Amino acid sequence: MSARLIAGLVPPAYGAISAEMRAALDEREALIETRADAVLDDALAESAPWTTALGAPPADRRRAADWRKSARVIAAYRDRYRITDDAPLGAPPESAAQKIDAARARSALDKVRQLVADGSRQTEAGLQAITHTEHGPGRDI
Repeated sequence: MSARLIAGLVPPAYGAISAEMRAALDEREALIETRADAVLDDALAESAPWTTALGAPPADRRRAADWRKSARVIAAYRDRYRITDDAPLGAPPESAAQKIDAARARSALDKVRQLVADGSRQTEAGLQAITHTEHGPGRDI
């Protein structure tokens, strides 16, 4: 099982840490998480070109929450590495650290796409079931 990462990218600090240091680290973690939310919200509100690759959030609340969590990782990655182009993950990573984060962001992008695809299939199946029930089997609308 992988450790929980701050904004899906940053490993938290563990070990013997003074209460003062723990409070400072917790504060910074909250600020990073808040910034990731703000970057994602701004990009979605502005219809930033890279958000097109995310698709629409699924209608199901649980899937929508998972979609948002993964989309935040991508937003945090873009923010951390100052990515401004239209591709969700930008240019190929330049450093070893960025390669690790890029892999995490790629995994998040794959998950977002899977959630959107699963949501579309679920919606389509639901519509077919409604049509079948309302109009009877084998009847066209």
